[in-house]
Amino acid sequence: MALNKSAVVDTALGLLHEAGLPGMSMRTLATRLNVQPSALYWHFPSKQALLTAVAERVLADVAPVEAGASAADELRGVARAMRIAVAGVPDGAEIVALGLAAGAVNPVADAVARTCARHGGGDRAAGLTTALTAYVLGVTIEEQTHHNLAAVDPAMPRVDYDSRFDEGLEAMLAGMVG
Repeated sequence: MALNKSAVVDTALGLLHEAGLPGMSMRTLATRLNVQPSALYWHFPSKQALLTAVAERVLADVAPVEAGASAADELRGVARAMRIAVAGVPDGAEIVALGLAAGAVNPVADAVARTCARHGGGDRAAGLTTALTAYVLGVTIEEQTHHNLAAVDPAMPRVDYDSRFDEGLEAMLAGMVG
């Protein structure tokens, strides 16, 4: 396999699926790629830069949302699509939060802007993007942390995060788009 940015990100995602964020070090990644750690820094100047690229790859899986009957329908679809993408990677919410803080492109912004343009309220797009993104990442970080804790302590009570997410999303949307 030729060492390029895409191959490094692919391998990092594979490593994350196996060991989560705690098991994803530049040294382990280099070993997996059969290169010296310094070879990774040719493509990414830091682990943070690599994780930002991983976050962008995760967010690239946010499926486009079709036009809906209402802004709430569309925003519900955007939030659910983001949750599916982020929750599909162990520690994905933490990685995406780090990536967004470091400047990764958030596809939610474009989807929300299109929704606002179709249904009015274009001046609210930035705030809606922030609210939806923070909500999805917050619930998903809690869910992924609970999963990690339950792996160590099987006696932890089960939590229905699907219902928790949907109930919170409905409450938030009721206040965002009347």
